[in-house]
Amino acid sequence: MASRARNDSNRRPAGEHPAGLFDLAMTTEVYPASPRADLIGGLIWIALGSLIVVMSWQMDRLEQQGASIHTAPGLWPGIVGLVLAALGGVLAVRSIRRARRTGWSAGEPEEAELASRSSFALAVGLFFVYALLLVGRGLPFWLGTTLFVSVFVFLFQYAARNAAGTLLRGAIVAIVCGAATALAVTLVFEQLFLVRLP
Repeated sequence: MASRARNDSNRRPAGEHPAGLFDLAMTTEVYPASPRADLIGGLIWIALGSLIVVMSWQMDRLEQQGASIHTAPGLWPGIVGLVLAALGGVLAVRSIRRARRTGWSAGEPEEAELASRSSFALAVGLFFVYALLLVGRGLPFWLGTTLFVSVFVFLFQYAARNAAGTLLRGAIVAIVCGAATALAVTLVFEQLFLVRLP
């Protein structure tokens, strides 16, 4: 496998450089994972999600203040807990099916499409900038969210847009995505959940 990877790298066309900050093409790597490890991981996520659901259900619903089910503090955490438990169940079921085919300890190779490390670092950096510098630092929530989503979309489409010569169109699409996201989030939280955003 290692020799095949070296051969693939040796066949790279002349002038082609390794993935950089804006080269966000997906790379394929092989990760051996046993069904037993997946089952344990799935059960952990099921337990964590279920715990979140139970604690969300036990939260004060603020009924004495006239709050409805849509504005209960535990609604959104409960939904997140349900999703985590459901995904954990999917992982557990998949691991059982794999175990029937390969055995519980078999490290069956699975090809996973993963972003490059530079892409991951860029995403994490943008999230920190948004959380620490844009929200609650003087800018209205809608403006900070618009800037964050617009920059995020533009940067992660940069390689493809630049190759196609559609950077201007990409910038317009990114701004539209940012504005639409900010509008949708503001309306949902302030009008539906009655949560005042910063």
